[in-house]
Amino acid sequence: MGNNKKIRVLVVSDSPGHATGYYVVGKGLREAGIEVILGGFQIPPQIVESAVQEDVDFIGYRIMDGAPEILVPRLVELLKERSIRDIQIIVGGIIPPPIVPTLKGIGIEGIFTPGTKISDIVDYVRSHFDAGT
Repeated sequence: MGNNKKIRVLVVSDSPGHATGYYVVGKGLREAGIEVILGGFQIPPQIVESAVQEDVDFIGYRIMDGAPEILVPRLVELLKERSIRDIQIIVGGIIPPPIVPTLKGIGIEGIFTPGTKISDIVDYVRSHFDAGT
C-alpha cells in the first residue's frame, strides 16, 4: 500500500535581493509536481517556524549574501532543539568550496551552486523523499 503524499518544499532566502535563482528553482520544482511554499527572506528561527507550520519535507535555503558556515549550522541546531528530524535541508546559491565539507559534516547532502540543472535538484528531492515518514 503506497503513500501518495505530495512532496512539500519550503524555499527561503538569506536576503531579499538577487532573487532570480530563488524563483527559477521554485518554478522548476513546481513544474515537476512538487509543492513549493515560497517563504521569502527569513532568518533561521523564522525558517523553522515556517517549516513546522507548513508541514514541509524539505527546506531549500538559498544563500547569496550570508555566511553559510554560520546560517546553515544554526538552522540545523534549531531543528534539533525542537526534535525535528524529518525535515531535510537543501542549500543552494553561493557556497564557497571550502565550506562544502563543513556543511556535509553537519548532514547537508544537497548542496547546489549556480549552474546546477533544475532536473538535478528535482532528482535529488525525489530520491531523498521518504513518503513513509
